[in-house]
Amino acid sequence: MSDTKERLERWRAVQAWLTYQQHQVARTITALEAALAEEQNRLPLPPPPDWKAETIRTAGGPQVLRVHVGGCGMGKGKPIGRDQARRMLADGVEACPYCSPDTALGMPG
Repeated sequence: MSDTKERLERWRAVQAWLTYQQHQVARTITALEAALAEEQNRLPLPPPPDWKAETIRTAGGPQVLRVHVGGCGMGKGKPIGRDQARRMLADGVEACPYCSPDTALGMPG
């Protein structure tokens, strides 16, 4: 066998081995990604905020529509603090009729 032919066969063997290794790496990465996704699905969800402000977009910018108790499912909103929720309700922002944040805050309805 000629030297060139032997070298070609060796390089083909190296190529086959590298292809095998690439497939092994790809399978391992896929398995690790699946394991990571499963781990992340088992993590507990963060607790809901205590209070939230439901807003809408207007031409003049965002406007607060209602104040909700944090776990209320009736409106999406950004988390706010207790004092901010009390101020908003005192300033005339509507309290959600389903979760009654005014009652939960001990404010007159």
